Amino acid sequence: MEDPILEYNILDAVHGNDGSLTQRSISQKLGRSVSSVNFALRLLAVKGYIKITGANPRNLRYHLTPQGLVQKSLLAYDFLKRQSALYEEVRKNLLAKLDGLAAEEVKQVAVYGWTPFTEAAILYLIAAGIQVATLYVERLEPSMACNRLPLKGIEEFTPDCQVLVLMEPLPKTCKARITARTVVCFPVP
Repeated sequence: MEDPILEYNILDAVHGNDGSLTQRSISQKLGRSVSSVNFALRLLAVKGYIKITGANPRNLRYHLTPQGLVQKSLLAYDFLKRQSALYEEVRKNLLAKLDGLAAEEVKQVAVYGWTPFTEAAILYLIAAGIQVATLYVERLEPSMACNRLPLKGIEEFTPDCQVLVLMEPLPKTCKARITARTVVCFPVP
């Protein structure tokens, strides 16, 4: 199969609901067409990953085989291995950019964006002796909390820093109002 994500998702759906899913329910769950799910299920059955039971074509049931469970695990492992390498590359680039701020003797920054890397960036900046004045986000939500660091919506931006560290792209409505120098720390495609 050329689409390992679809293969994993089908194996996962079948594994989680062994024997109780139809092609239609799998296609609805995955947001894919019934015909693409049908093709994938038949291919997975030929490979020995899924067992198909039932006499009526409208009521076929799908069961994960032991080989299917192994394949599902291998697909997950391969995905995590690729993502870990990507994560490390992004992290190294982020730390190199933040090192550049320390080398320029920047004393105070603000950070915009809440991403999986934001907390690490803030901790790294503090460890490098750079004060983080504010964490700006696009929308303040009640579930957001930031210990000991002012949290504000980006529309409240004031030049309270030498540099604004961007952890994600700024909203188009705010770009013209940002007066501080910006350093882009998110991966640019």
